[in-house]
Amino acid sequence: MQAFALNRKTMIPMLVVSGLLGFGGLVALLRCVTVIKTGEIGIVDLYGQVSAQPLTPGIHLKNPLARLTKFSTRIREVKETLETPTKEGLMVNVDVSVLYRIDSEKAKQLYQTVGTNYEEVILTPQIRSLIRGATATYELKTLYTSDREKLAQQLRDNLNKSLRDRGIIIEEAPLRNVKLPEALERSVQEKLKAEQESQRMKFVLDRERQEADRKRIEAQGNADAQRILSQGLTDQALRFKQIEAMQQLATSQNSKVIVLSGDQKAPVMLQP
Repeated sequence: MQAFALNRKTMIPMLVVSGLLGFGGLVALLRCVTVIKTGEIGIVDLYGQVSAQPLTPGIHLKNPLARLTKFSTRIREVKETLETPTKEGLMVNVDVSVLYRIDSEKAKQLYQTVGTNYEEVILTPQIRSLIRGATATYELKTLYTSDREKLAQQLRDNLNKSLRDRGIIIEEAPLRNVKLPEALERSVQEKLKAEQESQRMKFVLDRERQEADRKRIEAQGNADAQRILSQGLTDQALRFKQIEAMQQLATSQNSKVIVLSGDQKAPVMLQP
């Protein structure tokens, strides 16, 4: 009985130690397995030694002591609202959305040089700087017309020049809204309305001018036709037409009396 009790006392600590070792082994095994979801990549950092290639979507084994940092490769949106000058020096409030994604081939470089807070460190400051530089080259009315697409294109190209080498690709940079002070906005709207009315009146005047030219040409054509006709109505031509009319009357079934005078220039008198 004493031997059994002794064995029992020694077995309990051994079971506890075995359980702890088994649990520790399971935890270590789980730390060795990592899952990268679709639309993500993983950067493995072991005490400052960054993996040469990022982990792609799927199941991977890694050193349990290494740190894993995940980056989203899906398109993300950054919204920014700021006050910016125009070419005339007027200040406007611009709302811009920047759609971007991480270049998976340069994710390691982005992690090493910037870190995970790249939006606050380089993306947002570049957006603010380049939007101010872009609007300063455009007149105010451009921001209210279809030419604002040129501004958005310029902003996208400039952002790509600044950020593509760092591993950030800009897809689009549309201007969502442009807000002026109320008094200035009312003045701009009135100016645009006046310009549109001026264009409309110019169109109306051009149309009326074309119609006047058409009538003038038509009148000139009628005058030319009358002149040509009057030049062709000689005494001989009229006498010939008179003879033709008499011949047609003579062959007509209706009985008529044709009275002729001795004067060849006198008109023909008809009596039914």
